[in-house]
Amino acid sequence: MDAKSENQKTTGTPAELRGVIDSLEDEVAIVVFDDDQRLDWPRRYLPQDARAGDAVIVRVAAPNEARWPGKADRSRQITFAPAQSLKWPASLKAGEVSLSIEVDAGDTAARKERVRGLIDDLFSKSSTS
Repeated sequence: MDAKSENQKTTGTPAELRGVIDSLEDEVAIVVFDDDQRLDWPRRYLPQDARAGDAVIVRVAAPNEARWPGKADRSRQITFAPAQSLKWPASLKAGEVSLSIEVDAGDTAARKERVRGLIDDLFSKSSTS
């Protein structure tokens, strides 16, 4: 059974975290999650087409070289080297875990449209004042 199936079995639903690539730096992508957590994600584990501003989905995945390995504890905390951790939104088996990240093009477009709408509202209100 793969890690995703194991996670579904443990929690009843597939758990994921959603967020945005805030910026790309030398060897890391700064990922800010919708629950206000943040990780410096190693760029080598990003999809090649990932860009700053892209919406992303992070899931527990089967361990392999293309995934970011970490260690989970019973409190749903996942720890990564060097000295980073993340609170997972669902139950996890304690032990080795890997996370995968994928770009969500639909959510990226929706978030950009929402921001455009906010900017348009801001400028239309300031021009009528």
